[in-house]
Amino acid sequence: MPSSNLIRTGGGLASAAAGLLLVLGHLLDLGGDPEYGTVLGGTLVLTAHVVLIFALVALYAAQAEQSGLLGSLGMVLSVVGTTLVSGVVLVEIAGASGTEVDAVLGAGLPGALALLGGLAFLIGLILFGAGSFAGSAATIFEITCAAFVWLGLSLLSGSSASARQPTRVS
Repeated sequence: MPSSNLIRTGGGLASAAAGLLLVLGHLLDLGGDPEYGTVLGGTLVLTAHVVLIFALVALYAAQAEQSGLLGSLGMVLSVVGTTLVSGVVLVEIAGASGTEVDAVLGAGLPGALALLGGLAFLIGLILFGAGSFAGSAATIFEITCAAFVWLGLSLLSGSSASARQPTRVS
């Protein structure tokens, strides 16, 4: 099998696996702790983000010539964003297991990194899709909708650090 076909196949399988793991992980988180979810759900989400890094690189490699500067910038932002989000998910897994992690995800630099990671991931996916499918408005719309579905699931499951309100200590 030529390497370009292997990259396409691997990227497609990794993308499908990441999507499935994200959906399953967030669904499992709905039944857990309202703030951090479940350990199994968080582990599936973390695994999905790690697989997603490989999927993004493989998808970019398969389309590098046609994606241009916009696609390249989107791929880099997506990988950086999902890497930062992976760190947040790892802390949330610790929180789901009963460890006190409020200081880690609270205000300051860690809270800002959690917010910036999610935004970089979302903006990167939109740019990556726009660069990869230049001129196809329907495909860009579909990718944007998929990104918002991911954000919605994150908000519903409570796994997005930016979605949590800081608690007041009296």
